[in-house]
Amino acid sequence: MVSGKINKVHDNATRDEWTGKIGALNSLDKAAKFLVDFRKQYTTPLRQSYALELDHLWIEAKIEEKVAVLKEQTFKSDQDLLHKCATGQNAANAAAEVQAKMAACSDKWEAEKIHINFRIEFKPPIMPTNYFMDTDRILGSKLMELRDLNYYDMPLAELRKKRGVKVLVAMEHIH
Repeated sequence: MVSGKINKVHDNATRDEWTGKIGALNSLDKAAKFLVDFRKQYTTPLRQSYALELDHLWIEAKIEEKVAVLKEQTFKSDQDLLHKCATGQNAANAAAEVQAKMAACSDKWEAEKIHINFRIEFKPPIMPTNYFMDTDRILGSKLMELRDLNYYDMPLAELRKKRGVKVLVAMEHIH
């Protein structure tokens, strides 16, 4: 026992800090914004920081749990749960908007960003899964159509540059 709590193998100060932040979320609006902001900052190839590289998936899952609970408490009908995003948007309209944006896209690099940003902004529990899954499939299909057969034939350095990838050196980002 350490500091009055059970010391499990996955407990650490970072997770404890984020558990406190998540516990303080008391409204769906705040929690949904918190989740989307967290995803922008710490997840996906477009992330702004690698500071939480070891813990970001665990933290994201805990934030998602909180959003899901607040969503269930806030939405008073099955209709809302099935057709409304946690951000208050109509799920069908949000899905149609991003699908139209992808349909109009002819650049594979831009299409990749559209798809990544869709996942950041709408991955459940933000968007109901009945809308998210089909939209994700449609976006992914268009992205794969735009990627030509020689996508991976270009030199790795050029591919990384075009995708905006940050190359990490072992242990450089871990503090």
